Amino acid sequence: LSVELSGAVLARCPSCARNFANLYCHNICSPDQSLFTNVTRVTDYAAVPGAQAVLEYQLFYRRRYAE
Repeated sequence: LSVELSGAVLARCPSCARNFANLYCHNICSPDQSLFTNVTRVTDYAAVPGAQAVLEYQLFYRRRYAE
């Protein structure tokens, strides 16, 4: 859903929308997340006792990948 919302905002630039969606999917689905993601803030997830949900995180990419 959030990718769709971003796509609507970026609709004037289809290339930007695709790049944003690719980056978003990489952030969420990559099996190597631990290599470039640092979780900085979590909260208890009430729906599952003992579980936590990520509220904030930092990403670390090489300039070449980001460009």
